[in-house]
Amino acid sequence: MAILQYLQAFFDDLREQGIPVTTSQVRDCCQAVLLIDWMKRDYFYSTLFTTLVKDYSYQPAFDLVFNRFFEEYLAQHNQPHFKGRNEAEPDPERQETAVSDFDLGMGNPMGKGGTAQVPGGKKNPLEQDFGRVSAEELAAIEAMIPLLARRLAAKFVRKRKRNDHNRLDFRRTIRSSLATGGIPLNLWTVRKYREKPVVLILCDVSGSVMNFSCIALALIASLERFFQHIESYAFIDEVSDITGLLLSGDPLNFRAHVLRSARVVGVTGYTNYGRTLEHFHQRYRQHITRKTTVLIFGDARNNWQEHGRWVLKEIKDQAKKVYWFNPEAQSVWNTGDSIVKEYAPYCDKVFACPNLSELEQALAKI
Repeated sequence: MAILQYLQAFFDDLREQGIPVTTSQVRDCCQAVLLIDWMKRDYFYSTLFTTLVKDYSYQPAFDLVFNRFFEEYLAQHNQPHFKGRNEAEPDPERQETAVSDFDLGMGNPMGKGGTAQVPGGKKNPLEQDFGRVSAEELAAIEAMIPLLARRLAAKFVRKRKRNDHNRLDFRRTIRSSLATGGIPLNLWTVRKYREKPVVLILCDVSGSVMNFSCIALALIASLERFFQHIESYAFIDEVSDITGLLLSGDPLNFRAHVLRSARVVGVTGYTNYGRTLEHFHQRYRQHITRKTTVLIFGDARNNWQEHGRWVLKEIKDQAKKVYWFNPEAQSVWNTGDSIVKEYAPYCDKVFACPNLSELEQALAKI
């Protein structure tokens, strides 16, 4: 039985478990499956999860359904595990046939049942440590960016709708009630207008955090329509404006363009947060207002140089919000040359984002 035929029943069972799966999500999922090697189980799991699940609270139910369905599929094909591309290449013709079968059979669930193990094999691209990935694993992480951008967009839309409720105009309601003996027959409300945030990004692009920072920039660029204005700056020991690159470049090719097109290396070539913050504030502080949300991407490892925390304090005083996204696990903050403790007091929140999953959750909170 073709894999996409199993998906029909899979979508239906997800709904029975209380996971909302829309028609557009179904089509996104089917299209995404054809863009990956779905014989690699970790890639397959990540693709289904990112296209179908909009809230992490549904993950246990999703895993239960995923395991039940696809262990049965593997058992029927006598495959103990999904194989790598060098062992079993997916047949494009078979995939196209599966898509046709799926379109024709939409809404006709197939069989269910079976038991399963937790998805195994290679690490899930969503949970791969940014600092410990091979070129192949990095490509798998980058392939997730468009899917995660759509999921983040859905979260932003829901957040905006929750904040769009009108508030009661108490004074006008009381004045109006005087004509009816103090009985408020008419409730007057005031429309809340929520402006899109102005976002300023300051991003460490040194070798140790290059993968993390450029993936983060790619996600932000994909969400441009939710921001009134974006300005982005990259640095190692010199800071450079890369706004044009972020807004017009290819989100999956930032790593090459940033180092080639921006002057981010200064005198030493070693990451220097104190120098960067000071130069940034000297040149661009007029761009920070009470409407500006500042996003900083970096590990706060300063090569034992001056921290310049007073500059971040001034930025915090000027801006609306300051968020720091650190690609290291919190357990290693403030070890070695890490100086997170110097900057944390001047941030509204410091997030640990060692992988794509945690980066997505952090960005959803800005």
